[in-house]
Amino acid sequence: MRIKITCDIGRGICLPINYNHFLTGVIYQLIKGTDPEYADFLHQDGYELENRRFKLFTFSQLMAAQRQIRGDQIHFGSPLTWFVSSSQKPFLENFAASLMRDGLLQIERHQLQIQDVEVLSQPRFRPKMSFRCLSPITMSTMRERDGQLSTHYCLPDDPQFSELVRQNLIRKYEAVYRQPPTEESFAMIFDQTYIDKRKGRVTRLVDYKGVKIRGVVAPFHVIGAPELIHIGYECGFGDKNSAGFGMVEVAKKRR
Repeated sequence: MRIKITCDIGRGICLPINYNHFLTGVIYQLIKGTDPEYADFLHQDGYELENRRFKLFTFSQLMAAQRQIRGDQIHFGSPLTWFVSSSQKPFLENFAASLMRDGLLQIERHQLQIQDVEVLSQPRFRPKMSFRCLSPITMSTMRERDGQLSTHYCLPDDPQFSELVRQNLIRKYEAVYRQPPTEESFAMIFDQTYIDKRKGRVTRLVDYKGVKIRGVVAPFHVIGAPELIHIGYECGFGDKNSAGFGMVEVAKKRR
């Protein structure tokens, strides 16, 4: 399930280009306002599976019809739209309750008036679907470089990308339902026509509190178990979802 938030920004606001960590903080702070114990659990522990911890939520980039990059800042000149998604009912209930109660969204030093909070209906999940990114998709793995293991962020042409995402979705499914999925098939393919038009420039480097994270921003197609596709839609595709990566929406069909 996901929530769409629309905010008034008055005459406009400026935020650092790398604002993801501000939004993560907003989410935890809002949940803390209605359920401090759950907020602490989510922040400190999360949902554990075989020594791995999942927050099981993700969020989009801030969207506005009028926006402009100004150096290391981004200026928003029209109302903001923000999507937040999770598979967990306590998360969404507490988050929505705080939004409705406060009527305000505090992002960095800006206090924004909330115009609307909408719970969106879910799409029908099918074995073949197409999506577009609402935030970059990142998939990391450890690889050897100069004799040492280091974090490697997969690019669209990486042959491991799809399989790593599949494994990640299975683990998320097990963290949510405490049992393996009935079917484990899944594959994703980025839209090569889109990548060619962009001349391969489909990645984005995000600085998250000093950590450089590279994600992919390109439409893609998926084939596989609807229950895994559903998990990706709700919790995010790839990893680092709670830092604002991997949120998608169903791609509209071209006429």
